[in-house]
Amino acid sequence: MEKIAEFRKLFECHFTPLVKYSYAITKDKEQSKDIVQNFFADIWKNGMIDRIESFESFAFHAIKNKSLTYLRSIKKFESLVPELSIDQDPGVHDQHFPGYLLEAAILGLPDKCREVFMLSKMDGLTYEEIADTLNVSVKTVEKHIHNGLQKIKEKLAPYKALFLESVK
Repeated sequence: MEKIAEFRKLFECHFTPLVKYSYAITKDKEQSKDIVQNFFADIWKNGMIDRIESFESFAFHAIKNKSLTYLRSIKKFESLVPELSIDQDPGVHDQHFPGYLLEAAILGLPDKCREVFMLSKMDGLTYEEIADTLNVSVKTVEKHIHNGLQKIKEKLAPYKALFLESVK
């Protein structure tokens, strides 16, 4: 039962960012969803969750390869994406990887924390506006924002150099 919960959490955190990444390559939303769903099905079927050291890197690289394979299969590879190389190391040369990591980290926050974080950082609401909207105290909002930032910082810590490189 614990493995199911772990897999579900991975799916919920990474599905949307991976679909967006696949779509950036394929330009086909439905096919991108299929690619990502098949990726997760393969991981589950093959029992690979326990063997993956860095899920983000593994998933990003796998989706990239599956998306490029799809393009090859429809014989549009040369004309649509000539600049992409299969041998690229994910996260080091791909400008989409930091955004994917950040979105996955935000989606991985607990529900209420994510809601407060999104209202503050994405929608630009003040702590007071969020407190009024959600009918909670300003201190509760502050706590959710603090906890959210801490969790995101912890999740992204292994990729610190990548984020610093992307700012250059």
